[in-house]
Amino acid sequence: MDHLDGEENAELNRFTSTNGLISHTDRRWNIEWSATLDESRFSDELLKRAHKTSSPVTLLPADASAVHHEPLPSCSFTHHTLRDHSRLLGEIAFQLDRRILSHVFQEQSRLYGFTVQNIPDKIEQVSIHPLTGMADEAYKFQLLGRHMAIMDRLHTLGYNMSLHPPFSEFIVNTYGILKGAQEPAYTNPEFLRRVIVETAPSRLLKDLLLLLSCLCFMARLDGRSLFLW
Repeated sequence: MDHLDGEENAELNRFTSTNGLISHTDRRWNIEWSATLDESRFSDELLKRAHKTSSPVTLLPADASAVHHEPLPSCSFTHHTLRDHSRLLGEIAFQLDRRILSHVFQEQSRLYGFTVQNIPDKIEQVSIHPLTGMADEAYKFQLLGRHMAIMDRLHTLGYNMSLHPPFSEFIVNTYGILKGAQEPAYTNPEFLRRVIVETAPSRLLKDLLLLLSCLCFMARLDGRSLFLW
């Protein structure tokens, strides 16, 4: 459904996606990868595979439970529900960013001012001891290890560090995030996939499905609900 206003449509044109090709025109990116995840096969195949990382930090508990699925409701939209469902697009992007940040900065109780794009800068910042002003090299190494490991894993799904963090920010700014009561179906991956297919402009479809795949992976990684409120 391609009915954004003029300003939003102009911003949308900065991001284009075709089979096997993603580009960001403002920075002249022209990034190719061989394959991205087929979302319909995600739960059955990807989540059952073992994943290797370059980090010594263990990320996946042996007894981590699968993502729990709520009963799948109808996804036929009316004018009244369309706006709320479009907010799910922004919520998916927001939840993925939040999940990545929480994974890297596990000791931080507040993540105000933290973004996926500024993770390297924030690692430098939080590894400085507030009293001595000296860097805690062991803690810094731990944070860098977490960051590298989770980016390695998400990269196997097609996540690109140069493109998808600004893309996620664009999606959140364009569609907003959920407000008010949350429906149980909002944490069902198949329902969210259908929302994306029926709601998103075609030019954003592939990358939004990729963000959802990455979010499903993060939920499987920590054994928690798809959305964290």
